Amino acid sequence: MNNFDKKISGKVKSYLNENVEFSTEESEKIHLKIQQEFHKSRSVNPLYWTVLASAAIIFLVLSLSFLKSPIVVPENEHVAQGSGNENITLPEGEELAVGLSDIEQMNIGAEMPRLLYADNEIAVLQGAFGVVVYNLQDSIVTNRISYEQIKSYGISMMLASVSQDGTTIFIGNDDMSMSSNEHIFTHQYDISTRIIKKITQQPSNLFSPKTIEQPGYHEQYDDLQYGTSHNIVELDKSFIYLRSAKWEMKDLQIVNCPYEDGESKVFDVFK
Repeated sequence: MNNFDKKISGKVKSYLNENVEFSTEESEKIHLKIQQEFHKSRSVNPLYWTVLASAAIIFLVLSLSFLKSPIVVPENEHVAQGSGNENITLPEGEELAVGLSDIEQMNIGAEMPRLLYADNEIAVLQGAFGVVVYNLQDSIVTNRISYEQIKSYGISMMLASVSQDGTTIFIGNDDMSMSSNEHIFTHQYDISTRIIKKITQQPSNLFSPKTIEQPGYHEQYDDLQYGTSHNIVELDKSFIYLRSAKWEMKDLQIVNCPYEDGESKVFDVFK
């Protein structure tokens, strides 16, 4: 073996000693196999076997490194924070998960949540929890867009409005310096599929609840034993509003109150 062969052989042995471990039995089998092959091929240039063995070892090491390396998330995916403080990968056009684990410790804040939309089937609310959709038929929250989730879309303070037919929520940044007619919506959220995506055209004909500017002065709408929302949605024979006996979000209720004599229907939003 010439100096070059010795150098290559030394490097291979050194690498094997540092990175590959064999049992005593395995080592003996390997040496025996090498000796058998060596006697069969003495007429072949030893440099050939050295180079071949080196190439095989390098291929094995690279293969193991590839299998152990972490999977890289594509750059076009959003990484969002879920409502339960768990990290989730949220590609554009994916479904937003519904989580309510943080509501138990949440206070209502300086203002009552407000109604964005309501009909006989659903109510859409916005508050410290973000935006939720409540199914009045099944008495359950079916959708939620939390403030943490929406941050991954470049929305720091969520502005939300609902289409006239109650199927889509439009979302943008709430810039307090703009009038209500100047706000720009950047995304739309499909209530039935819970999928959010960008929009290129501004929506028109959005739903507008009725605002009560001075709660406490409207005998028809006031519920003085509770804190109530500043807006309502009027239906054919009743109206819907929000109330809470305490200033805790878990006590928030939706009330469907008839205009004529009759009993109101009360829904506990987060219970």
